[in-house]
Amino acid sequence: MAVNSDISAMDIDPRRSLSQQEFCWLENISKAKFYELKKRGLTPDEIDIDGVLRITPKARETWHARMAKLAKGKAAQLEAVRRRELAAIAGRAAAQSPKHVSRQKPRR
Repeated sequence: MAVNSDISAMDIDPRRSLSQQEFCWLENISKAKFYELKKRGLTPDEIDIDGVLRITPKARETWHARMAKLAKGKAAQLEAVRRRELAAIAGRAAAQSPKHVSRQKPRR
């Protein structure tokens, strides 16, 4: 059974096991982000039911707790500070560029 890309909240019961696509939709993350997290070992545990991967409600609950703990960790806080600093540096560099929108002549 192929999962329709037009998933809605009415179609998903979070009390049952979820496909990766349903999980991503409920958590509002892209499949690319899911696979990025999977490479880092940060996705919920999946069970293989005859070749079909499913995420149980218990695995999703455990994943939420693990993500909350990681978010509070010292390393996560340092990473957030580093990303904000990099964004500020990139913003200043972009504003200095001769191609920046503020340096463009108005079109007629």
